[in-house]
Amino acid sequence: MNVPEKPTELAIAGWRSKSARLVVAALFIEALTGLWIYLAPFSVAAQIQLLVHTLIGVALLVPCVQYLISHFLQWYRQKMSVAMVLGYGLAVVVLTCVVSGVVVTWQAAIETRMSVGWDLVHLVSGIAIVALLPTHLVVAFLRRRPAAVRNPAFVPAIRGFVLWQGLSVVGVAAVVTVVALAWPVTRVQTPAPEGYTLSSYVDQYDEYRANLFAPSYARTESGMMIDPAVLSGSESCGSSGCHEQILAEWQPSAHRFSAMNPPFQTVQKNFAADREPAETRYCAGCHDPISLFAGAKDIQNQDLAAPGMQEGTSCVVCHSVSKVDQRGNADYVISPPTKYIWEGTDGARKFVSDFLIRAYPRQHLADYDRNILRTPEFCAACHKQFIPEALTRFGLTPGQNQYDEWRKSHWHADDPETDLTCRDCHMRLVSDSRDPGRGEAGDVRRSPDDGAHRHHGTIGTNMFMPEVMKLPHWKEQVRLTEEWIRGETVLKEIEHLWPAGPLVSFQVLAPKQVEAGQEARLKIVIGNQKVGHNYITGPLDFMRAWVHLEVLDASGATIAEWGNIDPESRRICDTPGQPHETGNSRKEGTLVLEGLPLDEKGQPLVRHELWKKAGGKGQRVIFPRYSDSHEYRFRVPDGATGSLQVKARLCFRRYRQEFLDLVVPDMEKDTGVYQPTVVQASCRKEIPVAPAGGGGK
Repeated sequence: MNVPEKPTELAIAGWRSKSARLVVAALFIEALTGLWIYLAPFSVAAQIQLLVHTLIGVALLVPCVQYLISHFLQWYRQKMSVAMVLGYGLAVVVLTCVVSGVVVTWQAAIETRMSVGWDLVHLVSGIAIVALLPTHLVVAFLRRRPAAVRNPAFVPAIRGFVLWQGLSVVGVAAVVTVVALAWPVTRVQTPAPEGYTLSSYVDQYDEYRANLFAPSYARTESGMMIDPAVLSGSESCGSSGCHEQILAEWQPSAHRFSAMNPPFQTVQKNFAADREPAETRYCAGCHDPISLFAGAKDIQNQDLAAPGMQEGTSCVVCHSVSKVDQRGNADYVISPPTKYIWEGTDGARKFVSDFLIRAYPRQHLADYDRNILRTPEFCAACHKQFIPEALTRFGLTPGQNQYDEWRKSHWHADDPETDLTCRDCHMRLVSDSRDPGRGEAGDVRRSPDDGAHRHHGTIGTNMFMPEVMKLPHWKEQVRLTEEWIRGETVLKEIEHLWPAGPLVSFQVLAPKQVEAGQEARLKIVIGNQKVGHNYITGPLDFMRAWVHLEVLDASGATIAEWGNIDPESRRICDTPGQPHETGNSRKEGTLVLEGLPLDEKGQPLVRHELWKKAGGKGQRVIFPRYSDSHEYRFRVPDGATGSLQVKARLCFRRYRQEFLDLVVPDMEKDTGVYQPTVVQASCRKEIPVAPAGGGGK
């Protein structure tokens, strides 16, 4: 092949070259689409341009490199000029952009996240192309412009080159515009369905007026309903290999089963039957937000549920909360996320969606990485509860309130370095994280490169329901929860602030010796040393911590016992055969941390009918750094010799057995899973026995 050697002939051949026109047009399109993606707001058009940007970049990868090599070989022997210097600089920038583009494309398509460094290199080199490419072309044209007078082929070559560039850019812009305009629009938020009912009292209270979701304080930013498909689909967050660890942690968590666990479902049905379906919105703000915002808590929907309710407090629900108020009762505002193209689908379409999220994470981070998630007030929205006058019909009564218990305790400090919040304890750091969001710049005691994420199992005291429901990874959740309850968990990141050992101190105070035939006294002392709020806390009408105390003689025979579990009823007994009575004095029965709600007539509410709560009795809890004690008396048998053995255990159960028997009587039998008892602490004492008349102290 004959290669022109004169500069003018080389220039004309270059302007006419199909490969030159193709590569330069591709570079213009890549530069313009890249700038649009970087500068313009998130939109369907921007996402389509990102796909076009990627496809053109991949398709012209080889032609572009080939052209750069051939163009260099044609011109490097020529006399050095400004155009050539610009050309060399442009070639370096283009190759840099190509290499970084290959890297970020690979990372977005195959790996879990895109490198910030490579993305920055790609961006800067792309902007440099925007500056250098037209400058190089203009300078090259001006340098050969005098030749246009002498060579009639020059002008048509230039004109054809410019026309090709214009048509290419306009053509791609037209395709992007048409596809974006034709792309189906999914209605994320809708008005309340026809016939949607509101409780008659809603307009009587300013706090509820105009809130479709009253008597919950939960609301949407727009005041409209939200398609349940938008708030559900948590599986897709981890199935792509993105948040796989976090999904596995969340799947057996209390947040996940908050709406579908059998006790909640039964209590909700009882609530709807006793009052009206609309009033169950009070519970749904925290327990079943997907159904609440879908408008399913209504008389027209018999099961009070929407598709996706099995996810309870889903990934999207939590991460879409945009405002909170520490008033509690689900006082939060939810702003649904802007979905990416094909987000939440399967197969090839999901691959495209995941690619877009990783390659163009701006909107994903704006929707899901909200600073409010890092505050204790975020937790307070649901972990602070009261029963409003609208439900009780006569006045406000308090409920569970972990937030204020923590806020008033020594664990809360003005100094961020010593302040321990909800997530510090209940969302421990997972140091071997593979999550793309690992590392944290906006959190105390964290760094962007710490390689950790927060554990989304939110470990607390829910060790029963995950096994009952056989949720994914339930064994790991139960293991972590039981370790937590026993105080065996070590959190490296806060061990300098959070003491080692059991959550509560537990000791038996006993006399140095006792006398046969005489009364003896023991005292159990429990101190709340590590719990960040009251011990116990939560729904006190069914959670229980209690002391099981046994006194045995030298032969091993039991001479006194308190707090055993009845083998038939499986209920706590003050003494064998005598069921525990709430509200006993500190010298009767056994120590039980509990509370019993009462209705306006003073009758116990044993089925968690909190909408009727007027007050309560027998509430016994221990504030942080405080302690409680209980006295036990027994008679040492006549003729006792040797030593008495005292065995004390502090036990915990998630549910009061009477509650389970009344609300879900067949649940344990049907599932074959019976409520476990976890021993939080234990203690032993040996007390010598003096002969009668020998004197006991």
